[in-house]
Amino acid sequence: MSNCLGCVCTAPGEAEGGGRLLLATRVSHHRASLRSLGRELGASITEREPGLLEVGTTDVAGFLAAAEARLSSVEAAEVRALRVGAESGDALLAAAMAAPSLAQLNARVAHADLLPLFADEQRAFRSVYQPIVALGTAQPPVIGYEALLRAQGATGQVMPAELFGAAAAAGWLHVLDRVGRTTALRGAAGWLGEALLFVNFLPTTIYRPEVCLHTTELAAAMAGLRLDQLVFEVTESEQVTDLGHLEEVFTYYRERGCKVALDDLGAGYSSLNLLVRLQPDIVKLDKEIVQRLPDPVSMAVVAAVVEITHAYGGQVLAECVETADQASAALDLGVDLGQGWFFGRPQERVASPALEPVPTALVAVDGNPGVAGSDTAVAITSTAVLVPEPPGGIGPFGVRALLSQAGASAPRR
Repeated sequence: MSNCLGCVCTAPGEAEGGGRLLLATRVSHHRASLRSLGRELGASITEREPGLLEVGTTDVAGFLAAAEARLSSVEAAEVRALRVGAESGDALLAAAMAAPSLAQLNARVAHADLLPLFADEQRAFRSVYQPIVALGTAQPPVIGYEALLRAQGATGQVMPAELFGAAAAAGWLHVLDRVGRTTALRGAAGWLGEALLFVNFLPTTIYRPEVCLHTTELAAAMAGLRLDQLVFEVTESEQVTDLGHLEEVFTYYRERGCKVALDDLGAGYSSLNLLVRLQPDIVKLDKEIVQRLPDPVSMAVVAAVVEITHAYGGQVLAECVETADQASAALDLGVDLGQGWFFGRPQERVASPALEPVPTALVAVDGNPGVAGSDTAVAITSTAVLVPEPPGGIGPFGVRALLSQAGASAPRR
């Protein structure tokens, strides 16, 4: 992490500083709203310079929360906010130049309870791993796993939606994205074998690939993973605005032997443009499209994506597959890979090289689905202890066998 020392990816910006609160805005009616709010709350507001307000209050957190509630989301994003103590001169200037928006500062105050997680990230964060299977054979192999980030706070598990929502609001996504990548790699050490590891990333958190991805390469080396085992996937839902920058990131990964994937394809209007221009190695179909299968419109979308992707040599993955009908339709349309509770739930894997091999995936025996903890399950791979999340789920055995047991006819490839 030496290349990133002092960068925004190393530690989250806190709502630090003393009792003074400075607010800066170029919009006059924003200043009028803040002055009005100050009078209502009994806070003093002094205009030190045109567009620069100093707020005197004994309850900075309360004022920030009230100010964000009073302003629209667009207004709160325009106002810059800074808590200061005795800083002056260049120190104050430096702090002011990096000041967050009022909305971000309020979020940092509101979510300060998450800061201990970042301070002790190896204890607080872990990954669970969901299997990805190759479709089209009687008993398809598990070809890889997607790493999904989890966090454990002082009062229990922090749900991903809360964690990522807080990070986005507080301007901590750079930190969380780095933590997610390194945690995924660290947790795969000792058990992954030759399988692929799918790692999510946000392109907006990577300023310059050769610098910002240094920690990722270091984490892979420390985990004993080859770069050609890694598949880095970006979600379209992250609203890519600079496609050229994303191309640079994809190129950087590919030049090092990694694969790249485009997640949630079909979730936005620019899907086909991204697909044609980026030509990712793996295209992951959007959950909503997969879960509507075999709806005719969804089938038409999937068929088009499969045709385009196969034309340049890529593969298509259907994620969030939960039913036999969805699996059957995906297989019949030529989808290459499958992921979802129908094949296997996310599980924590703890490397135990000193122990005898134990199951990492379950298969059906005597017509019974392999369920975690079932006496009827047998191992098809080994090298790790499984901790299911949540308990249960079907092991990743053959799609055609699954469909047969579910009473559906096995579709033709």
